[in-house]
Amino acid sequence: MTYNLIRCEAVDVKTESGICPGLAKTVRGEVFTLGPRTPEGTGICFQAMGAIAAMKLALALTDRMDWKTKDHFDITCPHGMVTYRLSRERPDAEHL
Repeated sequence: MTYNLIRCEAVDVKTESGICPGLAKTVRGEVFTLGPRTPEGTGICFQAMGAIAAMKLALALTDRMDWKTKDHFDITCPHGMVTYRLSRERPDAEHL
């Protein structure tokens, strides 16, 4: 079974401080690895996880995407404060 780890980065937080005012206090630049036991590491806002879950699943379980046209997907959390960028972790990107 194919299972790709997904890199999820908080690329934008719409506050001057770069910290989400919500309970999770997401910080601009935080990176999460979304794998079989998600999230691994420091953790992600649970409400944001609900918003990104469908795209994360598609990226994790499909064999390949057309990396020449799009190598990431941006998804904004339900509150509109944080934009997350999802991409596959591709250690073998040199030959794609």
